[in-house]
Amino acid sequence: MVHLPVLIADLGLILAAAGVITLLFKKIKQPLVLGYILAGVVVGPHLDFFPTITDYK
Repeated sequence: MVHLPVLIADLGLILAAAGVITLLFKKIKQPLVLGYILAGVVVGPHLDFFPTITDYK
């Protein structure tokens, strides 16, 4: 239960990024699946744009 606030913050960040990128991709008339993939890459742990995405063991 200790990780629940971090999980909620991470999910909120992921949903916000997906929402913004979805609106952008609709505006430029590109497939939404590419937007979701881009959102996953941007929010994922490999680029370190957002330090809240963590991996607990």
